[in-house]
Amino acid sequence: EATDQVRGQLSVGCMVTLAPMILPELSHGFTTAYPGAQIRHVEANQERLLDGLRRAEIDIAVTYDLQIPAGIAFTPLASLPPHVVVSEAHPFAGMSALSLKDLADEPLILLDLPISSEYFLALFLQEGIQPRIHSRSAYQEVVRTMVANGYGYTLANVRPRSDLALDGRRVVRVRLSGEHRAMVVGTATVSQFKKSRLLQSFEAHCRSFISDAYIPGMVAPAIDRRTRRE
Repeated sequence: EATDQVRGQLSVGCMVTLAPMILPELSHGFTTAYPGAQIRHVEANQERLLDGLRRAEIDIAVTYDLQIPAGIAFTPLASLPPHVVVSEAHPFAGMSALSLKDLADEPLILLDLPISSEYFLALFLQEGIQPRIHSRSAYQEVVRTMVANGYGYTLANVRPRSDLALDGRRVVRVRLSGEHRAMVVGTATVSQFKKSRLLQSFEAHCRSFISDAYIPGMVAPAIDRRTRRE
């Protein structure tokens, strides 16, 4: 494919919790391969991303398979199971795995984003457990920093390569035992719109860059599983 045929501006939406890790490397790789392309980033929660697609305010979204409506085509790329995050001083930090029952009496710091929070709370609901919510925040780094400071635990799907919160304190990721619905990372586009060569090229770029074996900015699920076996 001739790189000079792939040009113009592309509006790329990204789930706000994924954006800091995925977008920089993903976009840089694309514009390096296609110098005539420019990418405009839109970071938002799932609700706003889906609305932005419907309104044609964004061309494509890199996001999760959460409540994808009719008319939106979702291409799955990588599966991210939920896990537990605690401070390095927490008694659970040395555990190889934890169940939701183990966490029932512990204070939960909930990532409170539209649709995402419903996903996390549904994990407890499916097992008949009422979590003890201590605090809520719409900002992932606030949640991680509160956890790092010992306020409680959180559940997450993203696996940042860094185990430090923004204040420099360390958090520990612990496997969540049991069968739980994973969040699937992928690309979302409007089904009825004809795709430009630019959009098609970016979709292909996402397929080559994001998989269970490699996710920009994250510990990939396949590596995580291999490390646990070792």
